[in-house]
Amino acid sequence: MRTSPYYAEHENLIDSVSKLVQLELAPHVAQWEKAGYFPNEVFKTLGRQGYLGILVSEQYGGSGGDYRMAGAWCEAFGELSSVGLTVAVNMHSLVISHALERFGSPSAKSRWLPKAVTGDALGAYAFTEPGAGSDLARIRTVASRRGDRWVINGSKTFITNGARADFILVLTKTDPQAGYGGFTTFVVDTQSKGFRVARTLDKLGWHASDTAELSFEDVEVDDSCILGKLGEGWGQAASNLNWERLMLTLTSLAGARMCLEASRRYAGQREAFGRTIGEFPVVAHYMREMERKIVLGESLAHRALDLLCAGGDCRNLVAMAKRMVCDDAVWIADKAIQVHGGYGYTTEFSPERWWRDLRLMPIGGGTSEIMSNIVVKELCR
Repeated sequence: MRTSPYYAEHENLIDSVSKLVQLELAPHVAQWEKAGYFPNEVFKTLGRQGYLGILVSEQYGGSGGDYRMAGAWCEAFGELSSVGLTVAVNMHSLVISHALERFGSPSAKSRWLPKAVTGDALGAYAFTEPGAGSDLARIRTVASRRGDRWVINGSKTFITNGARADFILVLTKTDPQAGYGGFTTFVVDTQSKGFRVARTLDKLGWHASDTAELSFEDVEVDDSCILGKLGEGWGQAASNLNWERLMLTLTSLAGARMCLEASRRYAGQREAFGRTIGEFPVVAHYMREMERKIVLGESLAHRALDLLCAGGDCRNLVAMAKRMVCDDAVWIADKAIQVHGGYGYTTEFSPERWWRDLRLMPIGGGTSEIMSNIVVKELCR
């Protein structure tokens, strides 16, 4: 990743992450993609180097960094051509651990965060349910009070790290009559009786990452497992989604850059009719459009990140950025395949994997259509 003036203060971080990606991770990606799984040791490797605690305070072994530092990490780490792996790591380290520190009880934080930072305990976030999709208000997983315990029943799907997680943040309904005030998130130990991984899902892309459907049958937790206070789950979910969506956006930017870089390299070497294909106007046009979309995406995504760092209401701007950048990244990957011609359709070159992996970005964390709805609602207020 070329160091951007936007991340000038994190130049050393970007340099070290880029070296880590190229030397320690990239050589194994093809093997992990083929196996359909990357080992948990990757988390421990990142933990030993201090990369899993960017948004976790020093009290729990983290770096105590801010969203700008996390953004620099996302764009550098996102150069690895295995989006399933990068998002799995980022969901654990930048979204789940961050949410647990922000809202968790002292006992839950003490139990899980130190191990999360070292990679010895892995987390997942369970929002989505079969039949509910992006409509979180329709979730049916419930937590009912029984004496001094809560009992959780329901199912979740499309859960990144779901099959390997040691703890899961589970959004439930605790009061169906209370509207948005009737949702509560619990921290669930996956060793709890009644929890099981119902199945793992086969996917178009993200092959190295496990995506699971989870089942909760009379899973018991106590009050210390409540994230924040009873009834605050909806607000927490909305707050967490802003950063999660921006994390996906910045990761997509990195992937788009790698597609452009691969296309430039190939177009400068591949010859046809006595000249390199990069000299043909149509290919040069593709390159210009890729660059234009990336520059515009950087501007919008970084503006949204600035607002998030400042503590402002960034929901609308984040939705704009995610819609534009994630859709454009898929377009860029598609054109990278086109530039590579027949080779682009083979697994010998990287664009086909980037296309498969980036294709999920306009869906995960809220679809492009949901992002458009958010923007329209804000414009009509």
